[in-house]
Amino acid sequence: MHETDIIERFSKAPVFSLSDLSQIIRNRDYAKKVIARMVERKKVKRIRKNLYTFHDDPFLVSTFLMKPSYISSVSALSYHHMITQMPKEVFCFTSKLPKKCFFMERISFYHTKFFFGFEMQNYRGFDIPIATPEKALIDSIGKVPLSVVDEAFEDANIERMVLYLKKIKKSNTVKRIGYLLEKNGHEAFPALKKYINDKYIPLDPMIKRKGGKNRKWKIIL
Repeated sequence: MHETDIIERFSKAPVFSLSDLSQIIRNRDYAKKVIARMVERKKVKRIRKNLYTFHDDPFLVSTFLMKPSYISSVSALSYHHMITQMPKEVFCFTSKLPKKCFFMERISFYHTKFFFGFEMQNYRGFDIPIATPEKALIDSIGKVPLSVVDEAFEDANIERMVLYLKKIKKSNTVKRIGYLLEKNGHEAFPALKKYINDKYIPLDPMIKRKGGKNRKWKIIL
């Protein structure tokens, strides 16, 4: 198989492995030599051992590096044009153990017990799993300063957000998200008040400074 045939075949996928190539060439040692030569000549990019791509977009390849996973937090919010600050890494969430890797920029995989709230989106001709804006906001808690995502709450879908929060049933999450929803003009308290306990918590778990208290949501501002 010529290099042009390899490029034509595998450029149609976000990533491919040495095993994928070996199935076509039918000789793993020869396939390894061929791909090593292509990497050396910069015809293909090596992501990690035995994993390659013809693309130069970490956002595109990220969820193919660990399955199952989906793109979320500020990466998803940026994709949905809901925040102005551009993320410097790709934030992904997985039901597996957390992991970090690097391909052109850092790709972080965070473990979540709540593996839902994402949809397949067409990105550069490929379908990739990306969180809805509401799940991306929830996933951002404790991962980025909440001030970074505050602007996205204004356009959040309140019905979907309440549905997610009722499914998660975590008081701390309900308090923080509920307060920020209300701060940005949404009325969520009647639907969420039964999930609010009496313990006060900091609004942003990444910035544990003491300030005024919001008695309604039991939040330290």
